[in-house]
Amino acid sequence: MNRDGTRQRDGGEHRCAAVVSDGSALGDHAAGPVGPIVHEFAEHLGGLARVTVRPVTVDAADAAELAAGIRALRAEVGPILLTHTDPERTRLVQQDLRDGGMPLVLTDQDATAIALTTAVLVAVADRPPASRIGKVVVAGAQYLPILAPLLAAAGVADITTWNTSDAVTFPLRHVASGAGAVVDLIGALPGWGDEDRHAELAVITRGAARTAPCAVAGLLRAALRDPATTFDLATYLAAARALITAHAVDLPLTQRNAQVLTDRVTDAVRSPIHARQVTTIARAAKEATG
Repeated sequence: MNRDGTRQRDGGEHRCAAVVSDGSALGDHAAGPVGPIVHEFAEHLGGLARVTVRPVTVDAADAAELAAGIRALRAEVGPILLTHTDPERTRLVQQDLRDGGMPLVLTDQDATAIALTTAVLVAVADRPPASRIGKVVVAGAQYLPILAPLLAAAGVADITTWNTSDAVTFPLRHVASGAGAVVDLIGALPGWGDEDRHAELAVITRGAARTAPCAVAGLLRAALRDPATTFDLATYLAAARALITAHAVDLPLTQRNAQVLTDRVTDAVRSPIHARQVTTIARAAKEATG
């Protein structure tokens, strides 16, 4: 029996999740310094989800070595969170592993996108129905490429992605005109949302992603309970919606509250409604690509 109450199956059902890092996001490309960080985060996630989460550091010089190190864990662990790794390397490794039959790889970028999507949904919830989910600008979109597709899945009708390289031709203050919200990933609009003339514009920063650990813990536990769980846009959207209450009332993230939110994420991902959303979003994505 596992710590979350699920039974182990013969044939190698995974008994734990893992938090994996090579430390490359810390700038020195060495796994050593990141060890204590990974250990602490794994312990935190395990406490939220009430499952075993194993900390793993991999000494890797590039994406291929990191992917190989994670593949070596395949027989020992189930769902994996890849964190504190160079963002581009993270995306390459996640795609490589998914292509190679390891779909249950979550990244800290995914978790941040989930929490920021929740923040956007809450920010526009009190708008008139006609503009409830209207124009949203993502500033610094290149640093979190999954966010725009996730916002689209959430029903945002008009998404404008903006990067610093666009500033000369398309100043951000002009691009943001008429938007209901700006997700500012790079600090491009400091204090702008506080100005009276921009009072209706919600400026959402990375600091709004405070519920990301709850999303991660809930998804890891859902995958441990049901190996058929998928880490895709529909799953991430279900997690984002499960976190709405915390953002709407600015819920203090005590250990107990965080555990409740983790439970909500797990339940949302495993619900029949979510299963129907997976089909709907997959169909829409297929139609969009022809």
